[in-house]
Amino acid sequence: MEIWHLWTSLLAQGLAFLSTQFGLSEALAIIALTAAARLALMPLSLRAALQAEAKKQKIKALKPELEALKERHSQDPSQLAAATMALYRERGISLMDRLMLTNAATQSMFGIGLYQVLSKAGFSSKFLWIGSLARPDVWLTVLVSLLMLLGMALMPGATSEAAMWVVMSVSLLMAVLMIATLPSAVGLYWATSNGVTLVQTLVLRGLLRHQQGRAA
Repeated sequence: MEIWHLWTSLLAQGLAFLSTQFGLSEALAIIALTAAARLALMPLSLRAALQAEAKKQKIKALKPELEALKERHSQDPSQLAAATMALYRERGISLMDRLMLTNAATQSMFGIGLYQVLSKAGFSSKFLWIGSLARPDVWLTVLVSLLMLLGMALMPGATSEAAMWVVMSVSLLMAVLMIATLPSAVGLYWATSNGVTLVQTLVLRGLLRHQQGRAA
Protein backbone atom coordinates (compact mmCIF):
# COMPACT_ATOMS: atom_id res chain seq x y z
CA MET A 1 0.00 0.00 0.00
CA GLU A 2 1.42 3.37 -1.03
CA ILE A 3 0.64 5.18 2.23
CA TRP A 4 2.29 2.44 4.28
CA HIS A 5 5.34 2.51 2.02
CA LEU A 6 5.62 6.26 2.57
CA TRP A 7 5.37 5.73 6.32
CA THR A 8 8.12 3.10 6.47
CA SER A 9 10.28 5.24 4.18
CA LEU A 10 9.83 8.13 6.60
CA LEU A 11 10.95 5.96 9.49
CA ALA A 12 14.00 4.80 7.55
CA GLN A 13 14.83 8.41 6.72
CA GLY A 14 14.46 9.29 10.39
CA LEU A 15 17.08 6.70 11.31
CA ALA A 16 19.39 7.98 8.57
CA PHE A 17 18.88 11.58 9.72
CA LEU A 18 19.85 10.74 13.28
CA SER A 19 22.99 9.00 12.05
CA THR A 20 24.13 11.65 9.56
CA GLN A 21 23.07 14.86 11.33
CA PHE A 22 23.80 13.87 14.92
CA GLY A 23 26.58 11.37 14.33
CA LEU A 24 24.77 8.55 16.10
CA SER A 25 25.66 4.94 15.47
CA GLU A 26 23.05 2.64 13.94
CA ALA A 27 22.20 1.26 17.39
CA LEU A 28 21.92 4.68 19.05
CA ALA A 29 19.77 5.93 16.17
CA ILE A 30 17.35 3.03 16.76
CA ILE A 31 17.26 3.75 20.49
CA ALA A 32 16.81 7.51 20.00
CA LEU A 33 14.02 7.20 17.42
CA THR A 34 12.15 4.59 19.48
CA ALA A 35 12.45 6.57 22.71
CA ALA A 36 11.41 9.84 21.05
CA ALA A 37 8.34 8.30 19.41
CA ARG A 38 7.22 6.39 22.53
CA LEU A 39 7.67 9.44 24.75
CA ALA A 40 5.70 11.58 22.28
CA LEU A 41 2.88 9.04 22.41
CA MET A 42 3.01 8.66 26.20
CA PRO A 43 0.37 11.34 27.04
CA LEU A 44 -2.13 9.55 24.80
CA SER A 45 -1.17 6.16 26.23
CA LEU A 46 -1.53 7.42 29.80
CA ARG A 47 -4.98 8.87 29.07
CA ALA A 48 -6.05 5.53 27.58
CA ALA A 49 -4.60 3.61 30.54
CA LEU A 50 -6.32 5.86 33.08
CA GLN A 51 -9.61 5.46 31.24
CA ALA A 52 -9.17 1.69 31.09
CA GLU A 53 -8.49 1.59 34.83
CA ALA A 54 -11.63 3.66 35.50
CA LYS A 55 -13.66 1.22 33.40
CA LYS A 56 -12.17 -1.69 35.28
CA GLN A 57 -13.26 -0.18 38.57
CA LYS A 58 -16.79 0.42 37.23
CA ILE A 59 -17.02 -3.18 36.06
CA LYS A 60 -15.70 -4.36 39.43
CA ALA A 61 -18.50 -2.44 41.11
CA LEU A 62 -21.01 -4.30 38.92
CA LYS A 63 -19.83 -7.72 40.12
CA PRO A 64 -23.01 -8.57 42.10
CA GLU A 65 -25.21 -7.69 39.12
CA LEU A 66 -22.96 -9.60 36.73
CA GLU A 67 -23.10 -12.66 38.97
CA ALA A 68 -26.89 -12.42 39.01
CA LEU A 69 -26.95 -12.30 35.21
CA LYS A 70 -24.73 -15.41 35.06
CA GLU A 71 -27.15 -17.31 37.25
CA ARG A 72 -30.20 -16.09 35.31
CA HIS A 73 -28.75 -16.97 31.88
CA SER A 74 -26.51 -19.89 32.83
CA GLN A 75 -28.03 -22.06 30.11
CA ASP A 76 -27.92 -19.43 27.33
CA PRO A 77 -24.44 -17.90 26.67
CA SER A 78 -25.71 -15.66 23.87
CA GLN A 79 -28.44 -14.21 26.10
CA LEU A 80 -25.88 -13.73 28.87
CA ALA A 81 -23.59 -11.80 26.53
CA ALA A 82 -26.47 -9.61 25.33
CA ALA A 83 -27.64 -8.90 28.90
CA THR A 84 -24.08 -8.08 30.00
CA MET A 85 -23.56 -5.62 27.16
CA ALA A 86 -26.94 -4.05 27.89
CA LEU A 87 -25.89 -3.55 31.51
CA TYR A 88 -22.62 -1.98 30.39
CA ARG A 89 -24.49 0.44 28.12
CA GLU A 90 -26.92 1.31 30.89
CA ARG A 91 -24.00 2.23 33.18
CA GLY A 92 -22.11 4.12 30.47
CA ILE A 93 -19.34 1.54 30.05
CA SER A 94 -17.94 0.95 26.55
CA LEU A 95 -15.31 -1.76 26.16
CA MET A 96 -13.77 -0.01 23.15
CA ASP A 97 -13.91 3.71 22.42
CA ARG A 98 -12.20 6.29 20.23
CA LEU A 99 -9.39 6.98 22.70
CA MET A 100 -8.47 3.31 23.07
CA LEU A 101 -8.65 2.74 19.31
CA THR A 102 -6.49 5.81 18.60
CA ASN A 103 -3.89 4.70 21.14
CA ALA A 104 -3.80 1.15 19.77
CA ALA A 105 -3.59 2.40 16.17
CA THR A 106 -0.75 4.86 16.78
CA GLN A 107 1.29 2.38 18.83
CA SER A 108 0.81 -0.33 16.21
CA MET A 109 1.56 2.00 13.32
CA PHE A 110 4.92 2.98 14.79
CA GLY A 111 5.85 -0.45 16.13
CA ILE A 112 5.00 -2.49 13.04
CA GLY A 113 6.47 0.13 10.72
CA LEU A 114 9.80 0.31 12.52
CA TYR A 115 9.90 -3.48 12.85
CA GLN A 116 9.61 -3.80 9.07
CA VAL A 117 12.31 -1.19 8.51
CA LEU A 118 14.73 -2.82 10.93
CA SER A 119 14.03 -6.33 9.62
CA LYS A 120 14.91 -5.32 6.07
CA ALA A 121 17.85 -3.02 6.84
CA GLY A 122 21.38 -4.29 6.26
CA PHE A 123 22.86 -3.45 9.66
CA SER A 124 26.27 -4.92 10.43
CA SER A 125 27.74 -2.67 13.14
CA LYS A 126 28.49 -3.60 16.75
CA PHE A 127 27.03 -2.12 19.93
CA LEU A 128 28.27 -2.71 23.46
CA TRP A 129 28.49 -6.51 23.82
CA ILE A 130 26.43 -7.16 20.65
CA GLY A 131 28.72 -8.46 17.90
CA SER A 132 26.41 -7.54 15.02
CA LEU A 133 23.04 -5.84 14.82
CA ALA A 134 22.17 -8.24 12.01
CA ARG A 135 22.25 -11.31 14.27
CA PRO A 136 20.28 -12.33 17.36
CA ASP A 137 21.93 -11.92 20.75
CA VAL A 138 21.25 -14.07 23.82
CA TRP A 139 21.86 -11.39 26.43
CA LEU A 140 19.79 -8.85 24.57
CA THR A 141 16.96 -11.39 24.55
CA VAL A 142 17.35 -11.74 28.32
CA LEU A 143 17.30 -7.95 28.77
CA VAL A 144 14.16 -7.52 26.67
CA SER A 145 12.44 -10.35 28.54
CA LEU A 146 13.26 -8.88 31.96
CA LEU A 147 12.05 -5.41 30.97
CA MET A 148 8.87 -6.88 29.53
CA LEU A 149 8.21 -9.01 32.62
CA LEU A 150 8.83 -6.09 34.99
CA GLY A 151 6.57 -3.80 32.96
CA MET A 152 3.73 -6.32 32.96
CA ALA A 153 4.14 -7.18 36.66
CA LEU A 154 3.95 -3.51 37.68
CA MET A 155 0.72 -2.83 35.78
CA PRO A 156 -2.08 -2.01 38.27
CA GLY A 157 -3.83 -5.22 39.28
CA ALA A 158 -1.70 -7.37 36.97
CA THR A 159 -0.67 -9.86 39.64
CA SER A 160 -3.91 -9.93 41.61
CA GLU A 161 -5.52 -12.73 39.60
CA ALA A 162 -4.19 -16.12 38.55
CA ALA A 163 -5.53 -15.62 35.01
CA MET A 164 -3.30 -12.58 34.58
CA TRP A 165 -0.24 -14.63 35.51
CA VAL A 166 -1.13 -17.08 32.75
CA VAL A 167 -1.54 -14.27 30.20
CA MET A 168 1.77 -12.72 31.29
CA SER A 169 3.60 -16.05 31.09
CA VAL A 170 2.28 -16.86 27.61
CA SER A 171 3.03 -13.34 26.34
CA LEU A 172 6.55 -13.46 27.75
CA LEU A 173 7.24 -16.91 26.29
CA MET A 174 6.07 -15.84 22.82
CA ALA A 175 8.18 -12.68 23.02
CA VAL A 176 11.31 -14.61 24.03
CA LEU A 177 10.88 -17.07 21.17
CA MET A 178 10.48 -14.20 18.69
CA ILE A 179 13.36 -12.05 19.96
CA ALA A 180 15.72 -15.02 20.06
CA THR A 181 15.43 -15.38 16.27
CA LEU A 182 15.33 -11.70 15.26
CA PRO A 183 18.23 -9.37 14.40
CA SER A 184 19.62 -7.45 17.37
CA ALA A 185 18.51 -4.24 15.64
CA VAL A 186 14.90 -5.31 16.30
CA GLY A 187 15.86 -6.41 19.82
CA LEU A 188 17.22 -2.93 20.57
CA TYR A 189 13.95 -1.38 19.44
CA TRP A 190 12.02 -3.81 21.61
CA ALA A 191 14.28 -3.22 24.65
CA THR A 192 13.95 0.56 24.31
CA SER A 193 10.19 0.35 23.85
CA ASN A 194 9.85 -1.89 26.91
CA GLY A 195 12.02 0.54 28.88
CA VAL A 196 9.68 3.41 28.01
CA THR A 197 6.69 1.20 28.85
CA LEU A 198 8.22 0.58 32.26
CA VAL A 199 8.60 4.33 32.86
CA GLN A 200 5.02 4.86 31.66
CA THR A 201 3.76 2.20 34.07
CA LEU A 202 5.51 3.87 37.01
CA VAL A 203 3.99 7.23 36.01
CA LEU A 204 0.57 5.57 35.73
CA ARG A 205 0.88 4.08 39.21
CA GLY A 206 1.79 7.51 40.55
CA LEU A 207 -1.21 9.13 38.87
CA LEU A 208 -3.55 6.47 40.23
CA ARG A 209 -2.18 6.93 43.76
CA HIS A 210 -2.72 10.69 43.38
CA GLN A 211 -6.31 10.13 42.25
CA GLN A 212 -6.98 7.76 45.15
CA GLY A 213 -5.50 10.26 47.59
CA ARG A 214 -7.76 13.03 46.29
CA ALA A 215 -10.79 10.74 46.43
CA ALA A 216 -10.02 9.87 50.05
